[in-house]
Amino acid sequence: MNRAGGLRIRGLTAVAAAVALLVACGGDDGGDGGEGGGEGVQPVTLTVGVIPIADVAPLYLGMNEGFFEEENITIEPQFAEGGAAIIPSVVSGDYQIGFSNTTSLIIAGTENVPVQIISQGVLGGATTEEAWDAVIVNEDSPIEGPDDLEGKTIAVNTLQNVGPLTINTALDQEGVDYSTVEYVEVPFPEMNAVLEGGDVDAVWVVEPFVSQGKGQGARPILFPYEQTTPDLTVATYFASRQYIEENGDVIDRFVSAMNRSLEYAQENPDEARDVVLEYTEIPPEAAEAMTLPKWSPDLNIDTIERTAELAEQYGFIDAPPDMNELIREQ
Repeated sequence: MNRAGGLRIRGLTAVAAAVALLVACGGDDGGDGGEGGGEGVQPVTLTVGVIPIADVAPLYLGMNEGFFEEENITIEPQFAEGGAAIIPSVVSGDYQIGFSNTTSLIIAGTENVPVQIISQGVLGGATTEEAWDAVIVNEDSPIEGPDDLEGKTIAVNTLQNVGPLTINTALDQEGVDYSTVEYVEVPFPEMNAVLEGGDVDAVWVVEPFVSQGKGQGARPILFPYEQTTPDLTVATYFASRQYIEENGDVIDRFVSAMNRSLEYAQENPDEARDVVLEYTEIPPEAAEAMTLPKWSPDLNIDTIERTAELAEQYGFIDAPPDMNELIREQ
């Protein structure tokens, strides 16, 4: 481990092993079933694994606006450091639903982990001007452009995942040898402090931490999501196959409320900014300045397939999973 010192470095190997053990032992999916949606159906409480970032603002808006309540669903969010960490908890039944980047779910699909994508979560911007993620460096850093990232250390929230996948792609497009970059793992809320402390050369962050970093003088160098492909499906909501099979009506009700929540967040940006303050510790000025993610019910499956191709290219998987198996029929 070089200049990153004592920073945590953890790939998907441990996660995959944990999931394999859970699959072997089986799991209690928890939750309560129901029949149909709306009034007259059995109430259900769903524990949903999420990350404290702007991406999940629609879930909180849907709770505040009563969209889930109208489906007789109570949502109990639980925070995790990244999507890869949420998958084992969904498989075990500790969470009924999880929020994870599609890279983690694609990897899980190739490992026969019994999960399925059930709804859209968040999309990248159509252009770099709409980017809500970035690789940033300190104001006084000698790094001036993508070429200067060659051989440097970049912090990401999870190794062998959507961060490295999209950063590699953006660097490759800039003619930079991405294989020289060293990735280290740091939770999103700690990124800007780690950057300021000089433990790494650059950090990859998403909103609201992009705006928080800029407010501290940091400069963006890359916009990985948007440079990978326009309107990239970055993350989705998912559930275990067992829970889906046993509680298909609950899933339908969740998806219905989630789709309304996604549309509401996209149409009400001021409310989306406000709700981020409810579950993160960023200052109001950072929330006001941040570029919001893009939200839509459309899964944009072409970009999920593109992510699978890139995951294979970078050796995260041996071959893409069957999308008909990975994605629940809508």
